[in-house]
Amino acid sequence: MKILSIVLIIILSGCTLNADQEASLNDAMVSYVNSKNNGVVMSYVAFTHPNSVAYYKAKGDSVFKAKFDLSNSEYDPFLQDGNIREIQTKGNVIAVKYNFLNVSGGFLEEQVEEVAIFAMSEDGGETWFFIDEGDYFNDDIISRENRLITQ
Repeated sequence: MKILSIVLIIILSGCTLNADQEASLNDAMVSYVNSKNNGVVMSYVAFTHPNSVAYYKAKGDSVFKAKFDLSNSEYDPFLQDGNIREIQTKGNVIAVKYNFLNVSGGFLEEQVEEVAIFAMSEDGGETWFFIDEGDYFNDDIISRENRLITQ
């Protein structure tokens, strides 16, 4: 029984963040969500995972602009109520899965759906980048070997 308890503690401690990592993640997530919700494209792109930015940039200007266009933010999806669903670590690499409510449409046609956003750090939680679920599971953006969280 003691061995099982020790193993469980080791597993659980390997899937949590320390106070500095949590603070850094929280600051970055708030900045990312505020950038998206307030239509601040430059900041939104800066907080988006570099692989995702490079992928859409390689597809051409029109595809890149379509992906990151926040100009009609009044009717674009609005992220709120983010909750951490899963944390995985491997060395200095950390992946965190958030679920958000994605509110879209006008006042009379409001639609709400749950969406997943992944936070990723490759430096032990000092720097964070974000990527939506579709891009996270796109092998051309994040390879299977680099995904700590699976479907």
